[in-house]
Amino acid sequence: MTIKALIWDMEGVLMLTDENDISLTVAKALNAPYEKIREIYFSDINEKVDLGEITMDQLNEYMLDTLQISRDKKHLIEEVFNEKVYIDEDLLKQIVEMGREYKIGLLSNYSNDLRTRIEKEWAIDSVFDEIIISCEVGVAKPDPAIFNLMLDRLGVKADESVFIDDRIKNIDSAKKMGFHTIFFTSREQALEELALILQV
Repeated sequence: MTIKALIWDMEGVLMLTDENDISLTVAKALNAPYEKIREIYFSDINEKVDLGEITMDQLNEYMLDTLQISRDKKHLIEEVFNEKVYIDEDLLKQIVEMGREYKIGLLSNYSNDLRTRIEKEWAIDSVFDEIIISCEVGVAKPDPAIFNLMLDRLGVKADESVFIDDRIKNIDSAKKMGFHTIFFTSREQALEELALILQV
């Protein structure tokens, strides 16, 4: 089957921090245990943020309360997302080039502030044919429904698409649906695997 679409995750793939791990970046900012921060970001309450049921601000307050850190320190978490998160420009350039031949989708589990950053702060929305952010549609990866929504919007089938993500549960879900998948560990690794898929 000919590949027609490439679907990219955002955080941890295209959107990075110097540590390549948002949990570690926040842990350093708060001088808090990495394991505790990571546990919160992989918890049910973080999924509520992704689904738009609570705000990122509420998650930040929950995190501080759980860690027994004063809410006065909330600005330190906000500074991470406002100042230490950046777009991998080298990967973005590659995606722009690929967009000449393939449909490009962005499929992200994230809070309600992401679209503003994509469209205003980074001004990269034109790179993508479709952008789906979980909180805006009330469903999140690995739920097959959000993958089907992207396929519908792009007008392609799963086996005509490559999905790139840094969370194995999302990869597993997409693979079961028939997507070609790449479990992202680095830009170089992902682009190398993608090149092999596109040669088939």
